[in-house]
Amino acid sequence: MEKLLHTEKELVKKLNEGDSFAFEVLFYKYRNKIKGFALKIVPAQIDPEEIVQEVFVRVWLKKEAIDPEKDFQSYLFTIAKHLVLDHLKSAVNKKLYFVGEHFQQDLLEEEGVEASISEETEAKLQKLINEIPERRREIFRLSRFEGLSYKQIAERLNISENTVDSQIRNALVFLRKEFRKFVVLSFLYFFQ
Repeated sequence: MEKLLHTEKELVKKLNEGDSFAFEVLFYKYRNKIKGFALKIVPAQIDPEEIVQEVFVRVWLKKEAIDPEKDFQSYLFTIAKHLVLDHLKSAVNKKLYFVGEHFQQDLLEEEGVEASISEETEAKLQKLINEIPERRREIFRLSRFEGLSYKQIAERLNISENTVDSQIRNALVFLRKEFRKFVVLSFLYFFQ
């Protein structure tokens, strides 16, 4: 009869070898801890079970590379933090395409940012919009806040629709990049 696995290090070594029983034991040992962690930090739109599943899918896919000498629980929580951050970045990207007067508010609601922080977040987004070069900012505002079509903007500003398109794309690239940095820093601050 096979010896029962007792230590986490032994379980991780077996996991390295592709032992599905060791994987299952580790899964049941840590799933509720990962779920509890996810429940505390993810917006309501993200299912914490989804985070748990993604964490353990990554564990299985990278099982050979896991170091049995290192703390397995820390490894799991690091994966979970990265997944949550990825979900937040994805939400930011989706909302930066939003057209209309509720652009900022919808972004904040999607991020699950609490009301006490939302003013800071809204101020940051407004600051970033103000950092866009003047002409590009004007085109962006006409599109995103006034709801004008590319054709209407082109006619109003006496420029081509291609110019409107490229200016809006450049504005979105800048906003995504800079707002991601803000989200990451806010996320890291949460864990200090």
